[in-house]
Amino acid sequence: MCIATVYVEAGNQRKEVMRDVVQVEAKRDGFLLFSLLGEQKYLKGKLKSIDFLTDHSVVIEEIKRRKSAGKKVKNNG
Repeated sequence: MCIATVYVEAGNQRKEVMRDVVQVEAKRDGFLLFSLLGEQKYLKGKLKSIDFLTDHSVVIEEIKRRKSAGKKVKNNG
């Protein structure tokens, strides 16, 4: 059985978000994680790496939010 630890990486920072992960499902803009004990967690991001040989890790890179391109409307009321 392969059980992994999932990390989120933002810049040079890596943060553990879930241990004992047994299933990862790709969703529209992220991943749904399932732990051995049935816990579920959704993470937005893109897959950066998977290592099942040495440290049994999955790294998901955080997606930076884009600033809105819309113009602000001034209220003269």
